[in-house]
Amino acid sequence: MMTLDEWTMLGTWAAPAISALGFLLIRNQLKGDREALETQTSWEIYNVGGSILQTFISHPECRPYFYDGLPLPEQEPLRSKVLAVNELICDHMENIILHREAIDAETYQVWVLYMQGLYNRSPTMRWFLEPGCEGYRYSRQLLDLLEDGLRQQVGQHDWLARQRGLAAAVTPADSASA
Repeated sequence: MMTLDEWTMLGTWAAPAISALGFLLIRNQLKGDREALETQTSWEIYNVGGSILQTFISHPECRPYFYDGLPLPEQEPLRSKVLAVNELICDHMENIILHREAIDAETYQVWVLYMQGLYNRSPTMRWFLEPGCEGYRYSRQLLDLLEDGLRQQVGQHDWLARQRGLAAAVTPADSASA
């Protein structure tokens, strides 16, 4: 039978070990919760992105104003449609920026490049996001991110060529021939 001193010594050593085990279990639970949140947020972002693509499918006349560099049309009702789609896209981009902590880094970076490239190709979006138009109501983080992409010419032909060159330099010789 153990003495009181032995029980006390056992408790002195066991309590920190049990506490450490508890902290490890909590850390693992939080890590799992974080991964679940990132997955859920990512799915929601892609779901909204899919809805925007569906808008382009339903209204293909709007697509060139975002992907082909056409300026904002003057004629109605096309002008109002393009502005509405623009607002939908910009709100989606704002949501991504404001929830970046809930998105894994790789997914976030893919969306950043997409947003910057779209902004660079779309004079309509650049006009829409000017402070004198609707830009005043979007976060500084979004506007700065898009302007940074404009300075880097993300999505433009020279930028794409540089990215392809970087990718080719990183790709091992045997995988390039496969």
